[in-house]
Amino acid sequence: MNKDLPITVTAAIIVRGGRVLITRRPPNGRHPGSWEFPGGKVEPGEEPRACLERELDEELAVGAAAGDLLAQAHHAYPDLTIDLLAFECSITAGEPADIGCDSHRWVLPAELSHYDLLPPDRALAREIFGVES
Repeated sequence: MNKDLPITVTAAIIVRGGRVLITRRPPNGRHPGSWEFPGGKVEPGEEPRACLERELDEELAVGAAAGDLLAQAHHAYPDLTIDLLAFECSITAGEPADIGCDSHRWVLPAELSHYDLLPPDRALAREIFGVES
């Protein structure tokens, strides 16, 4: 994998009752225990909105509809570079369950700064909600 060639990753911005959904990464794998907006890597030939709907089903066992692109963040980790695309989303079926994540929470946007968000997710929180971390 070429660390300079960005991979496309999606993030769901799901707001319900004034609170936004965030998930904590599992203890095994990359960035264990960090918080993020739910989503995942776009597979070859996959459309970003379809990726997001698939990821929400796989990680949280919910049906979802991905809407408008709200923001994007570019971030270079030491070993890879990502382009994170944040879409407005709604849950169309089910309630979130911790299938592919360690935990999930509905938090007020102002509370996002209290969580250890991954750097590109912090950038999205700043752009979308005006939250400084």
